[in-house]
Amino acid sequence: MTLATRCRALVPCAVLMLLLTLLGAVPTATAEPRGCAGGGLRQVTKESVANTMPVLFVHGINAGADTWDGPGDDPEGWFPRKVAKLPHVSAWTFDYKQAQPAWVTDRRIGPALGTAIECLADASGYKVMVVAHSMGGLATQYAVSQPSRKPGGRIWQEVSEVITIGTPSRGSLLASFLDNMITGPPGWSLEELALKRVVAACLGVAKGLSACETVDVLRSPQGLALKYNSPEIRKLPAWPKKLPVRAMAGDIRMGLNVLALKSPTAPVSVGDIAVPLSSATAYVHKTGAPHILTCTDAQVAVRVLGSNCNHTNIKTQSKIMSVVIDRAKRIQETTNPTPELAYATADSVNVWTNGSNKKLAPVPGGYRVRQLTWSSDGTSLAWLAERGDDTGRKVFQVRRVRGQPFVTPRVRSWDCSGCSTIAFRDDQLVSDGATDPNQPMLWSYPPLGGARRALPVTGLPSPDECFSPTYCGRLDLLGAAPRGELTVSYFENGGGNFPGVGSFYQVTREGRARPTQSFDGSGLGPEVAAASPRRDRLAVPWYQHLSACEEYSNVALVDQRSGRVDRLDLPSRDGNLWMVSAWFDRDGQAYAAFRSEAGCGSDDQYASDGRRIPRWGETRVYRATNVRWVETREKRPILARDVHASGKTASLLGAPAVEVSGGYHTGTLVARNAANREVEVARGVHAFGWRPASS
Repeated sequence: MTLATRCRALVPCAVLMLLLTLLGAVPTATAEPRGCAGGGLRQVTKESVANTMPVLFVHGINAGADTWDGPGDDPEGWFPRKVAKLPHVSAWTFDYKQAQPAWVTDRRIGPALGTAIECLADASGYKVMVVAHSMGGLATQYAVSQPSRKPGGRIWQEVSEVITIGTPSRGSLLASFLDNMITGPPGWSLEELALKRVVAACLGVAKGLSACETVDVLRSPQGLALKYNSPEIRKLPAWPKKLPVRAMAGDIRMGLNVLALKSPTAPVSVGDIAVPLSSATAYVHKTGAPHILTCTDAQVAVRVLGSNCNHTNIKTQSKIMSVVIDRAKRIQETTNPTPELAYATADSVNVWTNGSNKKLAPVPGGYRVRQLTWSSDGTSLAWLAERGDDTGRKVFQVRRVRGQPFVTPRVRSWDCSGCSTIAFRDDQLVSDGATDPNQPMLWSYPPLGGARRALPVTGLPSPDECFSPTYCGRLDLLGAAPRGELTVSYFENGGGNFPGVGSFYQVTREGRARPTQSFDGSGLGPEVAAASPRRDRLAVPWYQHLSACEEYSNVALVDQRSGRVDRLDLPSRDGNLWMVSAWFDRDGQAYAAFRSEAGCGSDDQYASDGRRIPRWGETRVYRATNVRWVETREKRPILARDVHASGKTASLLGAPAVEVSGGYHTGTLVARNAANREVEVARGVHAFGWRPASS
């Protein structure tokens, strides 16, 4: 038998890996993700990265990305490919082979790995799960400490969990044995003597093979840094306390009697040969006890070298793969991805999720979407559209199976010429739109189609001195309230063209109106009221008409639990001031964007038909504090914003329309994805809204 044959028979070439000579299998065909090219990052299978949770495999010393290609000869069963088959998961490798034998602090290793992690998080919308073998765990430890592009951010904030396999957190005894592989000094422990015998057997088997580059590897910057308790390892930044790190290790339990050494009462642990168990499990955080693969059948050195628990073989053992795959499933299922965002353009209603857009329905010609709203469980989406010439309005609704995406939704529609707002009371779609002041009511829309039905509202006072139903005796729906109630406004007093807003009411499930607070003003603004993520507060737009040249709009904050209504002072009264939009953050803090206009000053410009052309100033954002608006630092031209209960934001950016009070702002929709990065969703957007968290 030749020497090469002996190597294949006794140690299947794994012995070379045990001595930190990490030889790989046939490379997996990979592809670079668009926008993340270079730096050693490769995708295992060619699939879209958007809306998937990336799992990134990082190899160890003297290896390449192909070290993960196993077990077996069938590529479909190899570790990264099995991970890539998980739903909504993509698998990646990071290859720093060309940078070796440099230490992990080299810009081509640790910093480049950090850049790759951040790029994957940006492209996918998910935090990245990292699976690192051997020194790859130390490279990851250094990478996650690096600053990200986010001001004050760190790479670890883009990572969901790190799994280390055989990582020498305290170093490798094998690396320390370089100068004493065969004969050691007096006082060595049984573990060290056992390891010495294994190394001696390895050298005896592998002697003369050209592939045996052990001395070169262990004398490199990597090999010297991997010595047990080395200064290089001690200088690495500590793992962040908030980052889950799970340690996995191999533990070979070796009997010593066959080696002519004093036999203890129990087999001695030699770790995975390259890394002792105490080093491989030196750090775990937020993930429970380390996962240890134990092999107790190794009684002689050559069997130890081929053990499933050795440093080479452990990373692709079925039990290790099962734990990693289970963790990937659990993280993917429990990760809070960006919720769906519905939006409407001039020609379609769509749904967006982390970079994936789906067209739900066309917008009829001549119509534009005024409002989009979701049911509380997210199974229904409705929108209100009106003709561009304001000659008619329609209500639309689509439904889907709970927990499933919209497939080919059936769109149901109803005419509603007087509708101004739609809302879901729980999962029942309702609207205003009744025109008879003597019969105040709302409308209910059956989810499976059919004629809408009237919802009479009782308890409202009779309208007094109505000038017109347009102003007096009109019931306007503002939005859904807690406990299945609805908040409405009612114009109950007449007189002149601008009779006043009147009062706010809450309507019970039985249709009984309960007054909350009266309100003085010239009328409601054309914008739809904004609701807080918990639906306990409303920001109601209203306007005040003082004269032909003096008017403004503002926001009334309605507490839907207590009934309290706060009218905030205007930020400025220098000319006219118009509220462009209002919104709440996840904690219920109110914000609004305002835009100034010069009014009837000497700088007025008039069209040929005598109409005054407004001279608009810049848009500024303000935060509600007590009864005042305080300007924020945000200077972008925000036309509208919606904030999800998870904290994700969606904003419409662009220059407001000439008629700011018209309620129609078309702009560019940007949203925060699961990685909390702002990405462009679509342009030319008329209306939008987040799908709420399911109850």
